[in-house]
Amino acid sequence: MKTKQQFIQTMDGARIAYDVSGSGPALMLLHGAGKERADWYKLGYVERLQQKYSVIAVDLRGSGKSSILTNIEDYAIEKIVADLNAVADACQVSQFAVWGYSLGGTIARYLGAWSNRAAAVAMIGVPFGPAVDKSFNQFIDAFLLKWGSQADVYRAGELSAEKRPSVIKGRIPVWTACFQAMRGWPDISPNQMQCPVLLLAGSKNKSVLEWIKTNPDALNASRVKVEIVAGLTHPQEFSQVERVFPPVYSFLRNVYGI
Repeated sequence: MKTKQQFIQTMDGARIAYDVSGSGPALMLLHGAGKERADWYKLGYVERLQQKYSVIAVDLRGSGKSSILTNIEDYAIEKIVADLNAVADACQVSQFAVWGYSLGGTIARYLGAWSNRAAAVAMIGVPFGPAVDKSFNQFIDAFLLKWGSQADVYRAGELSAEKRPSVIKGRIPVWTACFQAMRGWPDISPNQMQCPVLLLAGSKNKSVLEWIKTNPDALNASRVKVEIVAGLTHPQEFSQVERVFPPVYSFLRNVYGI
């Protein structure tokens, strides 16, 4: 059963929501863009994991019950990594594994590369290299073209009281800021990872498969294990629990020996 929602307050004043369930080695779950920590519960991930792990489910800044932040500088990757380390501190764990999907997988790379606190990283549906690849960059351009002006008006406090709730419900100012910030996040390569890594992708995730195909030497010289799940698209890398859970769970069991 999910424990009571808790919060930490960051150095820049943000409140980050999280909860902990189960017992055993610590495992932090990081959701994708447009999702929140509750989605790990809805799809049954936490129910399965909490039998063996202390599961720390986090709402990333701007998402779920965490603070809604709307400036580009709010989403510096250094601040996000600091958020997650602060959550681990509050949970009194010195080391923890990380399971991140999509945006959460991209963030997990930095925890694995920059901190010896990450015991293992499972990054789902994202490659190494830049945080924003060519296809994602094109998506961001289209997103900003459609929503950027509305987000600017919201940040300036010039949006009418009637329209503000619908704009923030869709987190439009959050994602316009976050996506632009991601363009400045540094590249991460496999050889930077300080812990065992599982890179899992569906066979229909073209951007990840192309990166794997063109970087065999970097992968072979690293601690990264690649798992391709036949037939899955990027959204299905999260929604198809029966296909995704077994290889990630096996990876974590091998790391922890349980």
